[in-house]
Amino acid sequence: MGATLDLVNSLLDGPTGRRDEKQILTLLREAPAGELNDVLENVDAAKLFDDMDDRLIGPDNETALIELLTRTRRHELSMAAQVAVIHGMQGGATSAAMEGAIRDMLLAHTGNDLTHLKNTLNLAKGRHDLEGLVFADIDDDAIRAEILDHFAASSSLEGERQAKTLSDIDDTALAKIHETRYPRGTVIPGIIAFYEALDLGPRDAPLSRGDLTFVTARPADALGLMKSYSRESLTKAGFADLSIMTGSIFHLATHDAMAAKKVANIAHYATLFPEYDLVFVGDSGQGDIAVGEQILQAHGDVVKAVFIHDVVALDAGRRAELAAKGIWVVDTYVGAAAKAHELGLISEAGVQRVIELFERDRDHVEHSTDLALRFDPSYEKISRRFHENPAEFA
Repeated sequence: MGATLDLVNSLLDGPTGRRDEKQILTLLREAPAGELNDVLENVDAAKLFDDMDDRLIGPDNETALIELLTRTRRHELSMAAQVAVIHGMQGGATSAAMEGAIRDMLLAHTGNDLTHLKNTLNLAKGRHDLEGLVFADIDDDAIRAEILDHFAASSSLEGERQAKTLSDIDDTALAKIHETRYPRGTVIPGIIAFYEALDLGPRDAPLSRGDLTFVTARPADALGLMKSYSRESLTKAGFADLSIMTGSIFHLATHDAMAAKKVANIAHYATLFPEYDLVFVGDSGQGDIAVGEQILQAHGDVVKAVFIHDVVALDAGRRAELAAKGIWVVDTYVGAAAKAHELGLISEAGVQRVIELFERDRDHVEHSTDLALRFDPSYEKISRRFHENPAEFA
């Protein structure tokens, strides 16, 4: 840590008066670019913005800080420093001046740089991810429209389009309610490898990583505590580089209400990341089939597949009906991987990794072999086909 950072932290430690604020501004104005980035990447940026005040009589230090970091010296800031500045302005009440500054920072980026900025913002903990920024912290409709119009016009990735994965949590990633074939709370075998294969794409050479977002009906709260708890629990379970889009207490009454909130969140997501295709992973227990049907109808140009982990034993006729719509019902994520490869979403090596990790995960569950064979007789067939003739998956 540098001397400038240490001095800024000492000035922020405790009550910050106008003299302290003036000294902080002077330090940030005069710091060489490297030191400035060091400060912004390591300081508590939310506290920095919160401690700088505009006064009725006296200096407008918050305004000066916003102008300095988001306009005067923005071009000198690293991507990490810019993300820290934006998150700092999200940390407390986001003023009109901050909303305009955030808009200007986002509009200064195009192409791969804009995608990288959005992806990094979206990995924030709590409620301050990209969706929280655009659809909650920014409440000026005109500014939000400018940002979304810029995303639509200027977001692009070089080369072939990539897909982001949107997934339910309960009974899709973790055995919770209807998924009784594994102990409650178990990570469903193969799911982590399946997410990873989708993230790596059909050539195992993605232009971006960390493309997993959980879409859940679990209610949000003003402080983002439920979102933080869900994220922490998922991370401990082995899911990395993720973001979460939550529901509300009002959407827990019925499966239709839960589905409607997920569909609304996915619509938000499609506008935030227009440069990506989408894949949705859900289960057959709590309205995810309806989610899949609705997002295919509304966003069929970018939704490339819907995978439904079956926890209620859908019959063959219902499965065929859904398959005709592009909704693939699977018993395990080995079956999902085989179909995803057929659709050009994951690589042959990705299928192999899902098979291998499914076998490993299954072996860690009590009576797992008997359970897996009982509920998914297709698994052994898929695994055997892959090992005997991998070219079939090419």
